[in-house]
Amino acid sequence: MKITDEQLNRLLEGMELEQPSMSFSRNVMDQVKLEIKPVALKTQVDTRIIYGIAAVFLSSIAGVLAYVLMNTDFSYSLPKIDVNLDGVVRTTLTSGFLKAFLFTDAVIALILFDRYWKLYRG
Repeated sequence: MKITDEQLNRLLEGMELEQPSMSFSRNVMDQVKLEIKPVALKTQVDTRIIYGIAAVFLSSIAGVLAYVLMNTDFSYSLPKIDVNLDGVVRTTLTSGFLKAFLFTDAVIALILFDRYWKLYRG
């Protein structure tokens, strides 16, 4: 027997959903309330195990650090670089530039102060 989608939809629309009686639902809910609630399992982990794992972890870090420090050559010195920036500093750090920089810093500081003020007072 083959049924088209339209016929199936008409059949399903004509059917009523079966529902249990209200007393049945109430009886079931009453029985659920009477059931003993399961106790959450509390597994106890021995603190010595945790301390042992932490000790192994910290000793391995200390061992790696000791190995690195023992095999490091501390006789390294930085190369000398002679850079003359007198002309660049004189042309860039003019009075106007410094005033604009300080004004911008003051505005940013006031904005941050306002945000903190609103955060703690608001």
